Amino acid sequence: MSLPEVRAFLPIDLPLIHRLTLRGVSLDSQTALTRGVQTMEGALRSVFSFSDLGTPTFVLRDGDSGYIAQFRHRIGEPNAHIVFIAPGVDQTDMPHGEEAWARLIQAMIVGAGRRGAFTLTAEVSEDNDACMLLRRAGFASYVRQVIWQRLPQPIPDSPRLLCPATELDAVSISSLYYQSVPHIVRQVEGMPDPRHGWVLERDGRIMAYVTSQKGNFGAYVTLLIHPEVGIELAEDVIAAAVALIPRADKLPVYLCLRRYQEWLFTAAEQCGFTPYAAQAVMGKHIARRIEDCVSRPVKPLEVAGLRLPKIAEFVPIQRDWRQRGA
Repeated sequence: MSLPEVRAFLPIDLPLIHRLTLRGVSLDSQTALTRGVQTMEGALRSVFSFSDLGTPTFVLRDGDSGYIAQFRHRIGEPNAHIVFIAPGVDQTDMPHGEEAWARLIQAMIVGAGRRGAFTLTAEVSEDNDACMLLRRAGFASYVRQVIWQRLPQPIPDSPRLLCPATELDAVSISSLYYQSVPHIVRQVEGMPDPRHGWVLERDGRIMAYVTSQKGNFGAYVTLLIHPEVGIELAEDVIAAAVALIPRADKLPVYLCLRRYQEWLFTAAEQCGFTPYAAQAVMGKHIARRIEDCVSRPVKPLEVAGLRLPKIAEFVPIQRDWRQRGA
């Protein structure tokens, strides 16, 4: 028996979501490690058109059971991120698991494109079956990362190196971003928001930019550090970032370091962090906007059954996969 079509979440799906929450796969480390899996809350918020705080949620019914998937995206941002899919593809009692996942992933690709996102990403362990299914759907590995964990413990004294970032730092943070992050990674993630984070300034130059996201379950830290910064100063930056997190002595702190930041692994260890999870950041280019449409009218396209408006044409991007694995 074939599966029905994927559709948007309706309030009648709440019992299904409640049953599946503990059986799914999280593909968003920051959300899972700080706030936990909040599928019901995100689904309910997404129902209200005036709210941009929810997670667009899709449902595929399969008899008395079914599947759900969610992604996060703020209107106006170019990047969307898969948050959760349930149940896991390895659930033996779900006979249509791979087909259902493929349909849900395709629904999220179309849904993210309709909201204006140009890329859709996910974080997944490379030995997970989800990695295989994402590849089949056209996702590629753009970078590998290690999530480091610092268990709750007293916060040692650290130098006050960091100060709050302001909008005046936007240009310098952008420059640091382009000097620190490889081009291939910049294609699937957005620029840092200079309004939220801390900076390290030396001789009029911003040498480090740190952000943290805190929730009831822990704090998640990301950082950009200029390649010219030495290991000792990098240790001080990480220690200063931990000291700025409220209740870091009572909650675990997670630090995300990408493959191109391997030189910071030693600094993380010196600050009390240990490896927690190894992942691949996978991404798919949904579309790109054609800016120059003055010479001829643009015909609407059919994308997975969706009629797109004439103001923009969406064209698949052909990528050179030799760049994979940054």
